[in-house]
Amino acid sequence: MVIQDILTGFVFGVAAGLSPGPLMALLISETLKGHKKNGILVSISPIITDIPILIVSLFILDQIKEVQHLLSAVYFVGALVLFYLGYKNIKLKELHIETDLTGSLKKGIILNILNPYTYLFWFFIGAPYVSNAGFLGGFLFTIFFFIGITGSMILIAVFTQRLKSFIESRYYIYLLRFIGVLFIVFGFILIKDSLSKF
Repeated sequence: MVIQDILTGFVFGVAAGLSPGPLMALLISETLKGHKKNGILVSISPIITDIPILIVSLFILDQIKEVQHLLSAVYFVGALVLFYLGYKNIKLKELHIETDLTGSLKKGIILNILNPYTYLFWFFIGAPYVSNAGFLGGFLFTIFFFIGITGSMILIAVFTQRLKSFIESRYYIYLLRFIGVLFIVFGFILIKDSLSKF
């Protein structure tokens, strides 16, 4: 369904944009040290890094499509990745984003390329979803993923001074825990898709 593809892409994008990690630290750091536009440049870096990774992942998946058990294993590993991310978010007790990293698009691209979760997400979760959703569904999932991730990160860049205290508050942890629950729900959906490939 088109609405499902849009919502799924957007939720994954927002979750990625709000998740603590090197890119979030760089986003806050660059904004505080430079200007909002520096943070915005970091925010658009996933578009540059993730599209080639998605294309390569789709190509690899296409090669193994005929081997149903192997494709099922990809879905299953994707579910495990989501369960792990969900568990990490739900168990989160405290959070502090370090902002002592040392201009901006280039740094964001390098960080994202070196981030193993980028590859795990696109190969085991994003690409299988795109492949399964068909051209229109996959296109909408991808577009709304990038709207979600860049949009949420741009908001953080624009409102960094105010949001930094929120990001270090218990309310942000509650939000991340809720995202963790969503990850687990999506993980069960991938398990269902995995079983359907047998």
